[in-house]
Amino acid sequence: MPAMSFFHSRFHSRFSLRVYITSMFTALIILLGAVLIYAQHRHNSAFLLAGSEYRLDVLKNRLSRQLEHELSNIHTGLTLMRSNGVTLATSEQDPARWWPLLHPLLTANPQVTAFYVGESDGRILAFRMMRDQQVRTAFAAPETADLMMVIMAPDSAARRFYFDQAYRMVDETEVHAESFDSRTRPWFAPSLAQPDLHITPPYHFHSSQVPGITLSLGDAGQQRVWAADLLLRDLDAQLKLGLPEARTLLLQAPAFQVLASSQPDSAPADTLPDFHGLKGFEILSTRPDLASWEVELDGDLWLGQQTPLTLTAGSNSKLDLRLSTLIPYRKLMANALDFGRTQTWLTLLIVALSLPVVIMASRAISRPLRQMAEDLKGIQEFDFNGLKARHYFYRELDALARAITLMHRTLAGFIQELRSLSQSDDFNDMLQRLSQGIQHLSGGQRCLVYRARQQEHAPCLVLLDKEQQHQVPLPDKAEPDELSALLLQSLEGHGLRFEPPWLLYDRFGKLNGAIVLGLGYGAAPLSAGKRRFISHYSEFANLALEDMTLFEQQQQMTESMIRVIASAIDAKSPYTSGHCQRVPELTLMLARAAHHSDTGNYADFRLSEREWEALYLASWLHDCGKVVTPEHVIDKATKLETIYNRLHEIRMRFEVLKRDADIDYWQGRAGGEDEPRLASIRAEQHRQLDEDFAFIANLNQGGETVNQAQLERLNRIAERRWLRTLDNTLGLSWEEQQRRGNSEPVPAWEPLLADKPWHRIPYPARERIDDDNPWQITLVQPELKLDLGECHNLSIARGTLTPEERYTINAHMVHTLIMLSELHYPDHLSDVPMLAAGHHERMDGRGYPRSLKAGELPLQARMMALADVFEALTAADRPYKQPKRLSEALTIMAAMVRKQHLDPGLFRFFVEQELYLQYGHRFLAPGQLDPVNKQQILELMS
Repeated sequence: MPAMSFFHSRFHSRFSLRVYITSMFTALIILLGAVLIYAQHRHNSAFLLAGSEYRLDVLKNRLSRQLEHELSNIHTGLTLMRSNGVTLATSEQDPARWWPLLHPLLTANPQVTAFYVGESDGRILAFRMMRDQQVRTAFAAPETADLMMVIMAPDSAARRFYFDQAYRMVDETEVHAESFDSRTRPWFAPSLAQPDLHITPPYHFHSSQVPGITLSLGDAGQQRVWAADLLLRDLDAQLKLGLPEARTLLLQAPAFQVLASSQPDSAPADTLPDFHGLKGFEILSTRPDLASWEVELDGDLWLGQQTPLTLTAGSNSKLDLRLSTLIPYRKLMANALDFGRTQTWLTLLIVALSLPVVIMASRAISRPLRQMAEDLKGIQEFDFNGLKARHYFYRELDALARAITLMHRTLAGFIQELRSLSQSDDFNDMLQRLSQGIQHLSGGQRCLVYRARQQEHAPCLVLLDKEQQHQVPLPDKAEPDELSALLLQSLEGHGLRFEPPWLLYDRFGKLNGAIVLGLGYGAAPLSAGKRRFISHYSEFANLALEDMTLFEQQQQMTESMIRVIASAIDAKSPYTSGHCQRVPELTLMLARAAHHSDTGNYADFRLSEREWEALYLASWLHDCGKVVTPEHVIDKATKLETIYNRLHEIRMRFEVLKRDADIDYWQGRAGGEDEPRLASIRAEQHRQLDEDFAFIANLNQGGETVNQAQLERLNRIAERRWLRTLDNTLGLSWEEQQRRGNSEPVPAWEPLLADKPWHRIPYPARERIDDDNPWQITLVQPELKLDLGECHNLSIARGTLTPEERYTINAHMVHTLIMLSELHYPDHLSDVPMLAAGHHERMDGRGYPRSLKAGELPLQARMMALADVFEALTAADRPYKQPKRLSEALTIMAAMVRKQHLDPGLFRFFVEQELYLQYGHRFLAPGQLDPVNKQQILELMS
């Protein structure tokens, strides 16, 4: 054994892998050949593709110049028509008048089928040339006719005038099947809206069913448009000449309609084909700006290329065109493929000749490498069982094997600690496991984790340990060495030797915490490698501490924000002050009682920490929709009140009538009539007006139910007239002016009370809630947003709110649901919108906003509903009612339970646990805390 050990040690370090380097030349030959083949192929391919792109650019430039030349000529022609005053009126007077101008224009632009003049009354004047027999036949032109002028009008026959080359009229006819309206043509309205040339997207012309575009020039002052139709039929030939071996298309973006093709037979001739029907170009439908692509068609590989071609007309109109082509790969790359095949055969020949040497060398090298590969595969698959310690004769391989063994053991321990950490479900537990992991990996006896905190506005380090308390005050702006010394000094006398601490800083350089490792007094100091390893490992603790701080800050910010929102809602109206703050208190009070209940219906009811957070947020935000509810509706104390009480306007009308009675009296006196009779009439009129106004004022208060007799009297009063002599549309805002419309002539007799059309204010389209709304809201929205009619408001049967205003009040639940649904929540808060917006639902499904039944509502939402009702009944800050005593509030709520408004089991629990009394001691006046007969209250439920 000693001899073998000596032999092993001698040969263990004698051999080197350099001996086998020469055997790897064969592999280098293969690599070099592959690189050369690849580089040459790339070079050839790039050269050929660049040539193809160049030819495509040349074709694009040629097409662009041709189209721009044609557009420029047409622009000139339209400008001449406009400047010379070519109109339908002048043509009707003298049909041949404009042919000396238009005949040369049509001759110079063979692709123009016609020049047009569109009039504001819908009529169209068109000038055409009979360029071939097909056109002559299509328009039923005489054989001697070379030119044609057409006058078309809406709902009437078209008049055709035929002329020869000398502009002499040879025939005239009417066509009843041809009727057009210039105002409906795609070129008419856009041309009037811009001062420069307008160009339409391509479409099929009605007369020829051939694709083309229309260029138009408008005059907004004359309300007249001059236009020309341009054919695109000669572009197919241009595409064939540009890239004869390719399949080329001219497309219009973004719809990618085919305007021209080098193979026009590939698409139907009668319609603009759907782009998806053309093989090889389908990818452009999803990636319209793709410059190049590859596609396989019928077993062959084709290369696609695309370049943009923007066609500009004037300063405002342009067409976004794309020139796209498909080239067969084999034809384009024929030379490159032949060269690649030659290079491949040459490389394979060299490999075949070198193969025996490579095999001999690989056998000697692959065996230990294969073994180490198996060990590394186990590490890669996180399998740390069954590793064998290996030794090799080669120095480099043996060092690598030792490194693999060390890495295996280190990772095994590290993974074990990570597995422990992953089982933590809170930050404190995670930090505790991190502490145990560092202690285990380092062999220490104690590992302390400190967190940087602000205690009474002073920074300090706080030990995260449930059993022991330890704080280390920190000076401001202390250096790391000073912090380490201060921390170690505070730990003296604890029976351990503490290593210099690892200070943890967040990404902004702020102290996050510290980790201190305690060793036995006889233990050796940690090596630099172990300290470095613990430093990396402690980054988990750093992340946990930072996340803990961020989570607490975000949670505090969220809570403070919702409190601010709730306070803002309460501050909107002095009559609901404190409601949004008291309802959460009662809701959480009820939830805590159910959570801690060990018997009864809620013995199994338990809320997790995350569910508590969701309930907390939902209860504070339960009325956030009131932010958009107008204050004058929330605080409406009288029927005629909006921003102000409109009774004052009506009072002035009564004053006017009383002054009219006085005027009638004095006019009668001046005319010599009997004074006692006049005085009696005036006194009777004054008395009647006083009584009628007192009646209106009493109705306005809304304290009594309005009966049929009162409604009839209201209508009689409303029919009385008073004389208005001032324009009632002066001094109004633009919005009110728009509602009222034009002013009426004055003087005008007005009814004493009126429901005017401008009193009816509809909902804007953006505020309409349809039946298929995404929030499943079932609360029926009235036709009007507001109805300010005076009789309409005074006729309210009970209270002061119209049906429209009552919906506005109830719609705060709609807005709460919509607003909260728009927020992005973590998973555990996803129920916040339902909880917050469900406290006006009823157990029988007749509540709002979504008509949910008891089984569809979480228990927490039903708790909030009960809390909302109880708080509203007992609140002392409502102008329209006195606060209820406990017994009165519970009696009303028992009736609501009987009518299936509230959850009966929850109300029973609320009464039996005397939670109403617990709430009353905190929030109600002493006078409201009267005795409650719980048994009697519970009997009222059924």
